[in-house]
Amino acid sequence: MCLVRDAPELQVLMVQRPHTSRFMPSTWVFPGGAVDESDAFPPSTFASTDDWRVAAVRETAEEVGLWLTTDGVVEEPPGDDVFAQSEYLGLTLDGNALIYFSNWITPEVFPIRFDTRFFLAVANEGVTGVVDGDELIDLAWVAPLEALRREDEGEWDVAFPTRKTLEILASEPTANALADKLAALAIVPPIQPRLFVTEDEARIVLPHEELFDAIEADQADPDILARLAAVVAKGGHLPAEFKRRK
Repeated sequence: MCLVRDAPELQVLMVQRPHTSRFMPSTWVFPGGAVDESDAFPPSTFASTDDWRVAAVRETAEEVGLWLTTDGVVEEPPGDDVFAQSEYLGLTLDGNALIYFSNWITPEVFPIRFDTRFFLAVANEGVTGVVDGDELIDLAWVAPLEALRREDEGEWDVAFPTRKTLEILASEPTANALADKLAALAIVPPIQPRLFVTEDEARIVLPHEELFDAIEADQADPDILARLAAVVAKGGHLPAEFKRRK
């Protein structure tokens, strides 16, 4: 979930994963998570029945205590059971307010793969949010360009799809202008990159890049993940999602 606000410049909410996480330790991400089976059958307190949207709203409430409702973003303590808590609080959660604008699929060489969808929602300036210090350890409202600077200068670890999403978020000066631009998208094509590995680096290659076609055969190499592991072990140049737990 890309939750944005004007304060007064456009800012996006980002959260930090624990340093001890097995997957993407210390990495700065957007609030979010997996679709649960229950998301396909939300209670009447959800103004949407699309499980992707229900999951995005539920995860945002669970992780940072920001509830996207038909009356705007409401700040309440995170709940273990968002469905029950929304009914208790009398909140109608609004998945229909989310703007779907990006879809990333893990390169096919990996045995565990993700189909990740990015949504945008606009919040008012006053909301902040909170993290539990366990599943997430820090929170920041940050201008997209500032987040990119921190990643460029090594202050933050940011996964490749997150970086590309930040570049999209930086394309407009205000939250409403960004929302209007993304809402106008006619289609959201899935992006499935490929993995490129040398002795000293591993990187993600996008379909529009010249190298993409050249490494097609390499994706079927049974040793490509072993080569990736060797780069990880020697501390070579890596995207954040390939880095080992410290």
